[in-house]
Amino acid sequence: MTRVMHDSVPQAWLAVLVGGGIAAAVLLHDGWRPGGLPVDAVALVGERPIARADWLRAVAAVESDRGRVLEPDDRERVLEHLIDEELLLQHALDSDFVRNDPGLRKTVIAALVEAGTQGRPPDEAEARALFEQHPEDFAGAARLRVVVLQLKPGQAPPSQDDISAALRSGVSPPSMRRLDLPAAPLAPPQLAQRVGGSLAQALTTASVDQLIGPVNAAGATCYAMVLERRIDRPRYEDVAEAVRGALSRREADQALARLLQSLRTEIPIRMAADAQRD
Repeated sequence: MTRVMHDSVPQAWLAVLVGGGIAAAVLLHDGWRPGGLPVDAVALVGERPIARADWLRAVAAVESDRGRVLEPDDRERVLEHLIDEELLLQHALDSDFVRNDPGLRKTVIAALVEAGTQGRPPDEAEARALFEQHPEDFAGAARLRVVVLQLKPGQAPPSQDDISAALRSGVSPPSMRRLDLPAAPLAPPQLAQRVGGSLAQALTTASVDQLIGPVNAAGATCYAMVLERRIDRPRYEDVAEAVRGALSRREADQALARLLQSLRTEIPIRMAADAQRD
């Protein structure tokens, strides 16, 4: 079978056909043995084999979609499709299309990183150890015990120092009144319901003992302070998936660092003098 790939293939059409599978195809290319068709190949496209197993998987996928066994002509069409993909892939590689197209370049690099960093499933003992080292990393948002003072209508505010002292002591100056809040720490959504979203947001990011205000909230000019920030230790069972995900990401980062270190020792790299640090 002789097949010709014309140079006039539009790049847009090439991107559509190649984009979805090019990264995986680059990773799965195997060498071939000279002297005819390799034993485990169903076709050769140039010097690249199409594995019989890949063809049979594609046939099985089409049969599953159609709900029937394919006729010989249909099985050949599946092979023709795989050959077309390989022709387009080779054309893309030979023309530096992968290197020059930003989208495909990112796709290939992402696939290489994923293939190079795939490891074993997260070890449960290691996941629990990671959780025990930093349980706060997997806790929800802190609950806050706050105090809020509202300025009475027509009154001038005291000095910042006097307001801070009043917030700490719980004794309201004559020109202010204390907003009624529960003594127990509140989660951010509960706090927002009590004092309004803008003041709750400011308190959520504030440090303990930091004066917040003046802020227009709850229909008045308010001053507030976080007296306690409480982070509840989560149960491992409630955050196990998040812990396993964090462990997998850490192992992937370590594997990627090892891969890049290996590549830097194998591939010569030269940099311009003016691009390097002194």
